[in-house]
Amino acid sequence: MLSPMGHTQLIAEFALGTPFDGLSGQVVSISKDMMLNAAAVALAGAAQPEALALTRFAQEMGGNGKCTIVGMGLRTSPVYAALANGTMVHLLDFDDEVVDRGIHLSSAVFPVVMALGEMNGYAGKDVLTAFAVGCEVASKLAGLVGPGLATNGLGVAAAIGATMAAGRLLGLDQEEMENALGIACGSGGWSRADLVFPSRPLQHGRAAMNGTMAVLLARRTFGRFESSRQGIEAPGGFLDCYIDPDSAPSIPDPEALLSQLGNPFDVVQPGVTIKPYPCESAGHTTIDAVLQLVQQYRIDPGEVRSARVTVSPATLQAMVYPCPQSGREARFSLTYLTAAALLYGAPLIEQFTDSAVQDPPVRELMARVMVDASMKPTSESRPLASQASTVTLDMVDGRQLGHRVDVPRGHPELPLDRDDLEAKFLYCSRYILPPDHIEGAVEQFRDLENVRDITGLASILGG
Repeated sequence: MLSPMGHTQLIAEFALGTPFDGLSGQVVSISKDMMLNAAAVALAGAAQPEALALTRFAQEMGGNGKCTIVGMGLRTSPVYAALANGTMVHLLDFDDEVVDRGIHLSSAVFPVVMALGEMNGYAGKDVLTAFAVGCEVASKLAGLVGPGLATNGLGVAAAIGATMAAGRLLGLDQEEMENALGIACGSGGWSRADLVFPSRPLQHGRAAMNGTMAVLLARRTFGRFESSRQGIEAPGGFLDCYIDPDSAPSIPDPEALLSQLGNPFDVVQPGVTIKPYPCESAGHTTIDAVLQLVQQYRIDPGEVRSARVTVSPATLQAMVYPCPQSGREARFSLTYLTAAALLYGAPLIEQFTDSAVQDPPVRELMARVMVDASMKPTSESRPLASQASTVTLDMVDGRQLGHRVDVPRGHPELPLDRDDLEAKFLYCSRYILPPDHIEGAVEQFRDLENVRDITGLASILGG
């Protein structure tokens, strides 16, 4: 017989019972950075052609509502706003990622707290607290998921985190919260078959949508809609479905899980990477190594006879396109990232268009790049931690220049500073928001705990 103090109950208690004053200054600061970054990359996503189709669908299905679709100047229902905005956050692969976990938190949690916060006129402090606890639950569950089951498990973990954030914000009681969590456990997982298609970021939007829907159904406003209140620990529940026995020899008991929630928050340890480049994070050490060589030796790409990129097999499992033909494929290509960084410097959104990938100078330089996956992983048990890269350039004058990077920019050990984040927001929003709105949005995110009503901030993000 299952203990009455099971995993589900403890997770719900944590989400409901963690006050803003219980968040450390570091958690608050990192959470605000993540929310500012999520808003930035959603605005950049809104400028992509796929966003228009997504917005039309969301408005057709959700009708006119109170919740802003970022960058589109439109409002719809909270469920469909969460879907659209969650998809746009991840559309360019420019959002945050938890170190060693492989989960993107903000694409699932940020759209939920902004939609429900705007719909109800909630204070920034409440929205921020809900965001922090939702991210913590999602990340802790992601840490339990075995690598072989990560594709499905991470999607459900993200939906559960979104659910806990939404339930916290709407003030569900303990029973409703457990019920909502059970509903979220039935969310569909993620697939890697559509790695370079817009349907991949749609999976992130669905996690946000599923979290919003789970809470609205569990809340008694519409009547009683039930699910298992032991969705985590019951036979056939989350742990049974997504824990890989070979990689997770022991499942924490409820007391151990409770002690890990918020102790510390995962956004602090292991930490969150906020990306400086709009591409797969496994390629960022290679970009940084190239940029260091260019800066140190003032490299002229025409003087590079050949380039060799040495990485671990785990990195190559993520960077799967040696000869990309499209902008989407280029995000997962070490050959392209190396050539683009040599030619243009730090890669921007503009470097990931189909035309940019087919540019003759890039194609010619890509032909001189060789990738070697012989680097020994830094951790056999933690493949996501094995993303070091060594770039070696053979120059036409006979010199051989090399540089190794173990930790990329944006990683918690080398975080983007305040100016970097604000510059990223400006870059991502410059075609959608007027300058005074850009400044106003940044100021409100920076002082979010003192914003009385986030409706104005959400409206600004609408463009």
